Amino acid sequence: MTIFQEVLLGLIAVFGWCEYVDGINKSTRPIVMCTLVGLVLGDLSQGVIIGGTLELATMGMMGIGISIPINITIAGVLGAGFAIAGGLSAEAAVALAIPVGIVFRLLEHLATTGYDLVAAKMLFDHPERNTPQRVTRAFWLIFGLSCLFMFLTVFLSLLVGAETVAAVANAIPENIMNAIGTGTNLLAALGFAMLFNLTRTPKTMAFFFIGFALASYLGMPTMAIAILGAAAAAIAFFFGDDRAAAGAAEDDILDDFDDLDDEPAALPAAREHLLGKKELSAIFFKSFGLEGPFIYSRLQAIGWCRSMLPAIEKLYDTDEERCAAVNRHLEFFNSNPEFSTFIMGISASMEEQNAVEQGFDTASINNVKAGLMGPLAGIGDSFWWGIVKTVASGIGCQFAMQGNVLGPILFLLVFNIPHWAIRYILTFKGYELGHRVLDMMAESDIIEKISLCAGILGMMVIGAMTCDMISVSTPLVFNMANEVTLEVQAVLDEILPNLLPLLTMLGVAELLKRKVKVIPLIFGLLAFGIVFNLLGIIA
Repeated sequence: MTIFQEVLLGLIAVFGWCEYVDGINKSTRPIVMCTLVGLVLGDLSQGVIIGGTLELATMGMMGIGISIPINITIAGVLGAGFAIAGGLSAEAAVALAIPVGIVFRLLEHLATTGYDLVAAKMLFDHPERNTPQRVTRAFWLIFGLSCLFMFLTVFLSLLVGAETVAAVANAIPENIMNAIGTGTNLLAALGFAMLFNLTRTPKTMAFFFIGFALASYLGMPTMAIAILGAAAAAIAFFFGDDRAAAGAAEDDILDDFDDLDDEPAALPAAREHLLGKKELSAIFFKSFGLEGPFIYSRLQAIGWCRSMLPAIEKLYDTDEERCAAVNRHLEFFNSNPEFSTFIMGISASMEEQNAVEQGFDTASINNVKAGLMGPLAGIGDSFWWGIVKTVASGIGCQFAMQGNVLGPILFLLVFNIPHWAIRYILTFKGYELGHRVLDMMAESDIIEKISLCAGILGMMVIGAMTCDMISVSTPLVFNMANEVTLEVQAVLDEILPNLLPLLTMLGVAELLKRKVKVIPLIFGLLAFGIVFNLLGIIA
């Protein structure tokens, strides 16, 4: 393999990574990466076959938060590169790719921790200085660093050679790998703690524990809990005390919301629409970068904020107003990327309402975001990963296993044609819905009620996800008298299943409430997880 080819393979990894900004979703998957590797190394057919084989082997590895076990981009490029260069079989490529992907996933965790430092320096340490321009610079700097990481990782690994890389991958002791995994798993608690602090109110706190209890005791999936949360929110809306409309009949409010089915012309006193197709289209295109600068402390927040910049720059004229809007949208956000534009459209409409209406409750913008991100994540991940990607992989791999280049082409088309169409439509539909709902809210003055409903739904989902997505337990076992053993985890489960994840999240939330900075928390959680795992206290 020549130096030039090694450089090209590094650029292929960068190209795959660019799915997080260019909108060509799933270009980072093995069926695409390995095909391009085969093209560069002069064996296109073998690259396609390796890609199809590795794609099938990793189909079940879904990216939920930060939990995906391997860096699939690097695994595909290096696995195919080493296999084709060494004349190895597709099966041998898979056997090499998996451990390599695991190792470099751990290195990616460390790199992402560094991105948090960059984000803190540029955006979070001095929020009063934030501007749309600073957000854009931070976005491209962090994403550029992640691309550099991908390039250097692949290029240097190819320089070192397959045998050395495989030896290093297999030489790392299992206990060290497990310890690092425990540390990175704890980082999920930080994101949920920030979301918890953002969403909780005295009226919604109980719903967090309801969501957690349903997931812990009954094993209910997050989607089911989200449905129950929506039902609880509906009850609170329709049967709660309407303080904002004191003196008005309840039927009048219901009639107002029935009017949502009417044509826009039938709505009373429609407010001026400041955002047009140009701004909404810009939001749509920028939404492709939602996961570009991924950081542990706030996950998709920087990408989200950049997506909202066309609306912010159009609606607000002063530096103070733009700074406040930027900081609103730099709060924690994490949802399904393909469905995220629906929330963006609603948020843009709410920002528009804030720009024209004095006294608008800006906290409601983040409340609605928090209430929608969880349910749409559940729906979106199930739909896009469980249905669309599975269909795309099934069609693509059928051709790829025969060495037919139609495999990766069809894979990308089957996934991305509906992805682009739905993402575009949801941007405008979210904006339209936001307008119509907010017009009714303005007429009936029930914005507090909407915020309460969003908080109920959001807190139940956060409770469920705290149970499902924060992985921490204890393997401690004590030998008692008469050969009786006491399993600490079993005792904790009798008290409350998933007690340790709950305490971890609440503990981090309390530290954040006490103004402990995010960066020390990140390193502290990593160190805590690694050290206590090695001591045999947590797993």
